[in-house]
Amino acid sequence: MKFKPTYSKKDVEVLADECLYKGFFEMRKLTLKHKKFNGEWSQPMTREMMVRNDAVCVLLFDPVADKVLLIEQFRPTVLRSESPWLLELVAGMVEEGESDEDVARRESFEEAGVTVKRLEYMFKFVPSPGGLVEYLRMYAGEFDSSLVDTTKVHGLDEENEDIKLHLVSSEDAIALLKNDVENASTIMGLQWFALNKSDLVKRWCA
Repeated sequence: MKFKPTYSKKDVEVLADECLYKGFFEMRKLTLKHKKFNGEWSQPMTREMMVRNDAVCVLLFDPVADKVLLIEQFRPTVLRSESPWLLELVAGMVEEGESDEDVARRESFEEAGVTVKRLEYMFKFVPSPGGLVEYLRMYAGEFDSSLVDTTKVHGLDEENEDIKLHLVSSEDAIALLKNDVENASTIMGLQWFALNKSDLVKRWCA
């Protein structure tokens, strides 16, 4: 089954678009109306939205050694959690003029010291469609786990990154889905991996 939305963006009318704040992120206030399912137009409404560049996430997988490389880093938005250090996939925002492949290779090297061989597109998703303007595009990246030094800390000092590596078997990585992963991109990436690993190994090891 392929989902076809009832309406398209031509069925939305933006009446006003105001920038409320612009820093590392941008906050905008839209006044708009849209077509309703009964065919009528909605009343004008206001919506505040945080705007940021699209991002690319990479699930690093060595099909020969059957290992996955995950990263651990501090995240201030989850200070209310038991620990604000999260287990994640390599990820980074797409800068102007960059392709997804550029971002995937750059971030894999900066955050994990890894040179990516092949990249395979997984899927894209909207992290929080109610208030965040951003797409995350997910990729699987092939790498050589024998070249990874898990004792070395990675990341860019100028970006205040302090990243620890975790090299685990693919079985252990998938098992993390039971209770040890909190962020959406890592959960979805590992779920995709659990469903598609055998096909991925066939393509990469053919």
